[in-house]
Amino acid sequence: MTGATACTNTESAASSGGEGASQAAGPVLGAGGQEAAQAVEEDPAVSALVPQDLKDKGTMELVTDPTYAPIDFTDDKGNIVGLEPDMALAAAKKMGLDITINKGDFNGILAGIEAERYDASWAAFSITPERQERVTMVSYMQGGTSVMVKKDNPESIAGVLDLCGKTVAAQTGTTQALTVLPGFQEECKKAGKEEVTELVLPQQDNVNQAVATGRAAAMAADGALIAYYSQLQPDVFAAVEDILVEPSLAGVVVNQKDKELADAFKAAIDSLIADGTYTEIMEAWSLGNTAVEASEINPAK
Repeated sequence: MTGATACTNTESAASSGGEGASQAAGPVLGAGGQEAAQAVEEDPAVSALVPQDLKDKGTMELVTDPTYAPIDFTDDKGNIVGLEPDMALAAAKKMGLDITINKGDFNGILAGIEAERYDASWAAFSITPERQERVTMVSYMQGGTSVMVKKDNPESIAGVLDLCGKTVAAQTGTTQALTVLPGFQEECKKAGKEEVTELVLPQQDNVNQAVATGRAAAMAADGALIAYYSQLQPDVFAAVEDILVEPSLAGVVVNQKDKELADAFKAAIDSLIADGTYTEIMEAWSLGNTAVEASEINPAK
């Protein structure tokens, strides 16, 4: 069936001792998102933009790091689920294509796109000029960085300067690791306070676990992830409501050579917005407040 999702797990499902993605397959959030995606029909104006080699193949090879709930994670059966798998399926169906979602290490995904091992990636990538030097990015949602701490906020962290002298965790290769933590360092330095101890770990599950066990006082991650875990596990985590940094768009990643595919993604997302499917999927994952009115190609440039 056109648009069917095949999830190819090249590694075992990640676990973080109770805080991991496999735990995140909680019952209610996301209900209806997959159904909305499956109901999408091909849009001839969109499929006309799809590169001929992809039309001939009939399937797009996608890649994500499924440790970033509720955007991309694994359920208790090992399936890759979340906002982006639903949105990726819906966009592909607009194009008249199937998809296969492969599991990869976030820090190596851009290299995989550059090497043409995959056609595209939906992996909660914030759109930055640095990334656009390497790949083309097609926006589909608003993002931003928030901070999460242990339940009851034992370190009384209320603002960025409260992080000075403490250990703050983030995932390798993310905007948080590359720019947000160094930004925290700079603010602490200007204020004459102790440096932040940066704890950069390979998977988001590892980052969550560092906070849950007290190895880190706080973690920096996408606001959607912070909101998700603070609601899903309020007995473990709490969001710091007053810290929001690096507001940015997030987008689909394609090779810079694939202008036609980037155009097709933009058209597909705009078509999903126009027919209401986009809103249905965003709201299924309680992310309606991150919606955009239209997609753009390389908007940060």
